[in-house]
Amino acid sequence: MAPLGAALAQDAAARPGAVQVQASYPGVIELEVDASDSERRIQRVRQRIPVAPGALTLWYPQWIPGNHAPTGPINQMAGLVIRGNGRALPWTRDSGDMYAFQLQVPEGVGELEVEFQYLSPTAADQGRVAMTPNLLDLQWHRVVLYPAGVDARGIQVKASLRLPAGWHSGTALDVAQRSGSTEHYAPVSLMTLIDSPVFAGRYFKRFALDDKARQPVWLDVVAENPQALQADAKVLAAHRALVAEADALFGARPYPHYTFLLAVSDVFSGIGLEHAQSSENGMHDGYLRGERPFVDNDLLPHEYAHAWVGKAWRPRPTWVPHYNAPMHNDELWMYEGQTQYWAVVLAARSGLWQPDYAMAMLAQLQATYATQPGRQWRDLHDTVHQGILDFNAKPQAWADWQRAFEFYNESTLLWLGVDARLRSLSRGKVSLDTFARRFHQGGTQGEIRLYDRGDVMQALEALQPGGWDAFIGTRLDARDGSAPEGLAAAGWELYFSDAPNPVIADGEADGVTDLQYSLGLKTGNDGGVQWVGWDSPAFKAGLAKDVTLVAVNGLAYSGARLKQAVTDAKAGTPLELIVRQADSFRSVRIDYRDGLRYPHLRRIDGAPDLLTKILAPRR
Repeated sequence: MAPLGAALAQDAAARPGAVQVQASYPGVIELEVDASDSERRIQRVRQRIPVAPGALTLWYPQWIPGNHAPTGPINQMAGLVIRGNGRALPWTRDSGDMYAFQLQVPEGVGELEVEFQYLSPTAADQGRVAMTPNLLDLQWHRVVLYPAGVDARGIQVKASLRLPAGWHSGTALDVAQRSGSTEHYAPVSLMTLIDSPVFAGRYFKRFALDDKARQPVWLDVVAENPQALQADAKVLAAHRALVAEADALFGARPYPHYTFLLAVSDVFSGIGLEHAQSSENGMHDGYLRGERPFVDNDLLPHEYAHAWVGKAWRPRPTWVPHYNAPMHNDELWMYEGQTQYWAVVLAARSGLWQPDYAMAMLAQLQATYATQPGRQWRDLHDTVHQGILDFNAKPQAWADWQRAFEFYNESTLLWLGVDARLRSLSRGKVSLDTFARRFHQGGTQGEIRLYDRGDVMQALEALQPGGWDAFIGTRLDARDGSAPEGLAAAGWELYFSDAPNPVIADGEADGVTDLQYSLGLKTGNDGGVQWVGWDSPAFKAGLAKDVTLVAVNGLAYSGARLKQAVTDAKAGTPLELIVRQADSFRSVRIDYRDGLRYPHLRRIDGAPDLLTKILAPRR
């Protein structure tokens, strides 16, 4: 692995447009954001940008780290006015680059005054709801323009943020001064600023997860109501254990301090986004009280693992020195895939998931990818491009056929297989824990170290010879629909029974009826079809996601009646539905006789139980 400077020298010839940029920008950009209009969600932006006469292009950030796609919300920017010496200057948008604003700086003008508004979505159909009357997630990439063609590490920004009166905030930035409701931050590079979001709210509380260490860790929480800030002692203990388990796994912390930014709200849109010294996390209102659902309790472990996997150490193709050149996603099976493996492991080791829940989650993953038809035509490696392909961020009609962000969850099984194989080949002497501790060391705090596939394979071979490039490559490129074998390598196998596992039971508590592995169908409390499996019995009967189930075997629809009908069909009773699709009603018969099927795990006789060791606490 190479430090960033050396890696850039290697990369310059391959990607000159991205890498060969001006190293620094003269002067300091001043950025003022007024986010006090929480009712209308309008964020008013003022900038002062030092300039010299001549042609100038200002960029609005487009390629957002962690999103792995050109997701900068330029459609939510409005009211742009650029002035020089108090006079409005004409600007034009580059017809080939919608994120570039071009203008001519007149003689005698040494500073531009820029104004615009960022119109934060007021409802989910406009985009991610990141601002409510009670809380705010301020992401700096949404509220800044910057000079084109300059390394973001060489642009200094002095930022301030005005909040509604009485609000409090959390951020990795250093607050130099507070003046009323305005926070003034110490000047930082544009890269550090964009990597340091602010969570703020009417109801705020800080929890120390490890404040005695030289590199302290905090949990800063904002909520819609004060009750949501009341944390159960066991929940806090699990978060503190998460930090300790990550120490045991990775070793030295790669940051001077770290803040989990957490919004607990049923209104605020969920989020999970990694940063070098913080992470953005959105969970439901009852999360700190230890209330279900538990399915996303691996979120904070995932984002925290990114402090090592993806931020301090990142794949070379994903790195560019600014936000308006394409990032290449080829190595996301490592960046996100191994991170998600550690998320599952750390959730289990810390107690954020109970052991039976973690096992049920792995059973879900195994069942999903053992039966997913899309694996016959689209390999795991191709899914790393999904963020770019999924440009409209809308749900898919046939998710298991089209495939989506599988480089997260399917890669969990891939890395489980690598972990189990390391343990078996070495007779228990090394594991993926050993790899993580060795691979993610050797840098200095704040340094970005770049690696590629060859570095990963070389490190695995040095740890335990095993032909790792071929082993991993075969699984990344497979298009044969075969089931992942990671669980079997760890001594466990998948089986189905008529009893829901804890993950499915958790999901069904809100009225969802999950018959994914029997009828190939999921429905909501009102009978609305939420998911239909490609080529499943429900698919063959003509059902799709725009259908609502009205009746089951002559009785008004309910999830319980649908499950009973599936059970009765084993004895030969036909399963007949009345469904509505748009303004049309019709009768549907589903030909299915195998009863209710839910995935579970069981031990493989005679095989070593590696999985229990993998999920066991290390602290």
